Amino acid sequence: MKKLYLATIASNLGMLSYGLCFGWASPSLPVLLQDDNPIRLTPQQATWVTSFQTIGGTIGSLLCYFILNVIGRKWSLLLTAVPAVIGWMMIALATSAWELMAGRFTYGLSTGYGYIAATVYMGEISPANIRGILTSTLTIASKLGVFIEWTIGPFLSLRNLALVSSLGPIIFFFSVLWVPESPYQLMRSERHHQAIKSLMQLRGSTDVSVEADAIEKSVKIDLANDTGLWELLRVSGNRKALFIVLGLVIIQQWSGSQAIMSYAELIFNATGDQLQGKYVTMILGAIQVVCTIFGTTVVDRFGRRPLLMISAFGTSVSTFLVGLFFFLQNNETDVGMITWLPATGSILYVIMYAFGLAALPFTVMSEVFPTNVKALGTGIGMFVCNGSAVIVTSIYQSIVEQYGIHAAFWLFSTISLSGVVFVFYYMPETKGKTLQEVQEQLHGR
Repeated sequence: MKKLYLATIASNLGMLSYGLCFGWASPSLPVLLQDDNPIRLTPQQATWVTSFQTIGGTIGSLLCYFILNVIGRKWSLLLTAVPAVIGWMMIALATSAWELMAGRFTYGLSTGYGYIAATVYMGEISPANIRGILTSTLTIASKLGVFIEWTIGPFLSLRNLALVSSLGPIIFFFSVLWVPESPYQLMRSERHHQAIKSLMQLRGSTDVSVEADAIEKSVKIDLANDTGLWELLRVSGNRKALFIVLGLVIIQQWSGSQAIMSYAELIFNATGDQLQGKYVTMILGAIQVVCTIFGTTVVDRFGRRPLLMISAFGTSVSTFLVGLFFFLQNNETDVGMITWLPATGSILYVIMYAFGLAALPFTVMSEVFPTNVKALGTGIGMFVCNGSAVIVTSIYQSIVEQYGIHAAFWLFSTISLSGVVFVFYYMPETKGKTLQEVQEQLHGR
């Protein structure tokens, strides 16, 4: 299965490049808010510079629906590198807040449909027994990109950081040139022989007739019912899949991940601790990568449901602790003895988030939609995901200024806790099931 792992590595290079974009704000905003910086931002402008990436991602997720089935999964992945490189160049050459916003928006287009293309592609090329692990590696790569940006960002100028970061999508582009197209996409395009060849490359075997027949049968059934949005909403199984995906991505984003990723250094600087925020942020990024890797190794062993419930409960506890520190500080309580609490709570958040909420919503997204509405369902899921991220990053600073940091983190804590209830009552287990078996489960067959 050499080609399978090469395709996995290539897809992960794409996700790493998206992670670089997600991680840019944390080390860059403290510099951009300084009075002596050539591009001096107000707090409101900083919020919009941060948010424009997720606004671009929201638009990109809608564009993906129109291109994913037309040019295929592989070429959709390749296409993400173009706005990514352009976005980084715009950031490197920016002289105003609006130019930074434009660069972030352009890169956001890449992350918006890149996440969908990579998730769909990995879900379709992976064998059922290791699909959870392989799709979860995408999140590892994204977190690694965030960690790299958090580590090198404080020591490079804004221009040099953007130039170095642009290498990510460039390397990704050339790596994807060598991977095969998804056999599902080839079957969908009625290229049967090419689909067989792709499957043999991905499995490292010529004995793929059983799987090829199952894929062909599944695609034919799905395409026979291909009526777009009406099919997604009318059929109970599809409607249930959409409800599950939307619930998971909303809980994921409103658990506080975007706030911690975008404002980590500013949050730690606000504690007044002598340990500089940038070093705590680096430690946080490293722990995030390690825990995401560990979470990936157990996803196909313990299943999606228990890991998601544990993750949601853990993030609820951790954000409550961070909020507790800032509540005490806001009420002028002596917090000199517990300045370690926000860092500890954030580290606990990263650990618990990595075990489920970081990767599993995208894993589930790649599993629950049938071929005929996969692009549309995944596109809507990512649209809501990015839309939620826009709202979180946009209103976080407003909540902080009006009610205090503790109010924002206690809001995240409450929503994470509701995620436990959602997963328990509505989330089916998909561990170890083929994509066809998942459909039979959702449709009650």
